[in-house]
Amino acid sequence: MVDKKKHSLEAIFSYWIGDLVMSLLGSKCACRFNYKLLCHTTFTISNVVGPLEEISLAGNPLSSIKVNTSSLPQAITMHMLSYAGKAEMQILVAKDIIPDPQFLAKCLEDALLDMKEAALRTNTP
Repeated sequence: MVDKKKHSLEAIFSYWIGDLVMSLLGSKCACRFNYKLLCHTTFTISNVVGPLEEISLAGNPLSSIKVNTSSLPQAITMHMLSYAGKAEMQILVAKDIIPDPQFLAKCLEDALLDMKEAALRTNTP
């Protein structure tokens, strides 16, 4: 399913439509269009593959990399980033909609671990 998604034309068309809206209608309209688009989604997930080995910034080794966004209209935003063989998950929630984000994070962590175990079982000869 992931390979099918990678080979689809969705990214090309999304860029083309965004570029067309920006050039024909201007940045104000494009901004409003993007905001309306985000307002009609409930959940955003970002999964970014980071470097495989540890890196340093100005001579200081980095122990982890965090990704963050704010001011999005979604109730739940989840970021996952792998760095040097570790995967870190960040969850941003609207407290009035999700009153116990720690429980949600634990459920997501358990589900990801279950998926990992299932994938390892199916790939083992």
